[in-house]
Amino acid sequence: MQDRIITLATDSLHTMSQLAEFHASSIEQLASTLISALMQDQRIFCCGNGASAGNVHSFVSKLGNRYERERPALPVILLGDAATTTAIAADGCFQDVFARPLQALARPGDVLLIPSASGNATNIVQAARAMQELGGRVLALTGEGGGELGRLLRSDQDVHLRLPGNSAPRVHEAQLFVLNCCCDLIDREFFGANDV
Repeated sequence: MQDRIITLATDSLHTMSQLAEFHASSIEQLASTLISALMQDQRIFCCGNGASAGNVHSFVSKLGNRYERERPALPVILLGDAATTTAIAADGCFQDVFARPLQALARPGDVLLIPSASGNATNIVQAARAMQELGGRVLALTGEGGGELGRLLRSDQDVHLRLPGNSAPRVHEAQLFVLNCCCDLIDREFFGANDV
């Protein structure tokens, strides 16, 4: 069992080292896009499924409350509350559980952040389409393949960070790391360094 733990830790460290070595500029681009939206008084919408939803929930809580310091809350909106999601899904439209709230709330220039290991879930693809139609930008964190979501993104406006590998657990770990980096960079931009 300990050998398996060591193997998993080694795989995780390998993914993190690849992120640092090959994707630092993409993480910077992602954070810069979020910072720019906030500076222009735009909102950040977030959605995801399963473990990716857990990661985006963590991100929303850190921007909406605090990351490592006390500071004002930032305008970040989590899509997928239970009442709205189940109401839409009960009408047979699960693929619209994120798109319909966006259609009601998003404005041109807003940003939609979507972590997804596969990039293939219909509900996130529909949400990305809705945001694009509303004049917003889509930021995606996927595995290397990118899936349908990756094919939908516009290279001149949207940001697609293809995380190393296609192992769902490693992609989810990488998503959380990238989102924490974004929290740190956003805080530094707006509130200065908080180094110990």
